[in-house]
Amino acid sequence: MAKPKQQDLLDQIAADYKHAGRHRAKKTARDRLIELAWLAVASIVLSSSGYFGLQYAVKSIATPSPTQRIVNGVDLNTPITVIDGSGTRKLASPIGQALLNGKLVVPYSRTLDKIILTKSLIKIQKEDFRALAKRMLLILGELPIVLDKDSKYPIEVRLGSDYVPKIPIN
Repeated sequence: MAKPKQQDLLDQIAADYKHAGRHRAKKTARDRLIELAWLAVASIVLSSSGYFGLQYAVKSIATPSPTQRIVNGVDLNTPITVIDGSGTRKLASPIGQALLNGKLVVPYSRTLDKIILTKSLIKIQKEDFRALAKRMLLILGELPIVLDKDSKYPIEVRLGSDYVPKIPIN
């Protein structure tokens, strides 16, 4: 059986149950509401700064859109697509490279395998591109320029079986 405990000085001090300290104080509804408001503000600040920071990073890293390079009223940065429909599979790359050497922008040079075009022409989406198409004639030789508002590309060089290159092609 347990022996009776002897009392010491600490047992003689009266317990102070009224003093609980700040960490033990009960939170009121007002305290909880203030804490919730601070958490909401902090999460909004963190979320929005993350979102806008990511948008800024994407805009600074991403490839910028081409700037306008206007010479004598002609924007030389208008993209030009070269389509080889001659059936030879030899014209798209050299003609595209010749246009690139002429300081023009050629993002696509394609070869049509199953379709052979009989007529060569330059298709433009807007009348504004006619001056650039005429400038291209110095490199390509004489080709008719056709306005087609439903064209897939802004300027499209279609090379058919009747095309005779002005530049030497290997």
